[in-house]
Amino acid sequence: MGDPAAPLERTTLAWRRTGLALLIGALTIGRLTLDALGPAVVVPTALAAALAGWVIIAALRTRRLARAHPGEPSFSVLTDGRLPAVVAALVGALALGEVLAAVAHLL
Repeated sequence: MGDPAAPLERTTLAWRRTGLALLIGALTIGRLTLDALGPAVVVPTALAAALAGWVIIAALRTRRLARAHPGEPSFSVLTDGRLPAVVAALVGALALGEVLAAVAHLL
C-alpha cells in the first residue's frame, strides 16, 4: 500500500514546475518581444512574471496541505480554481504577446 498523500504531493510538485516554466516563459517572451514592440512590453512582462511568481508561491504553500487529510476525503489543493485560472490566463497572454510580436515583426 502506497502513501495516500503521494498523489497530492506529485500534483503540488507539478504546479511548482508549471510556475517555474511560466516565469521563464514570461521573461523569455518579454525579452524577445522587446525588440519588436519596444518598452511597451515591460509592464506586461513584469505582470506576467509576478503572476508566475504567485503560482510558485501558491504551489509552495499548498505543499504542506498535501499531507493526508483523513477527515476530508474530498480535500484538494485546487478547490477554489484560482490556480488553474491564473495559469490559463497567463498562457493565453503569453501566446498573445508572441503573436503580436510576430505581426509587428512582419510589418
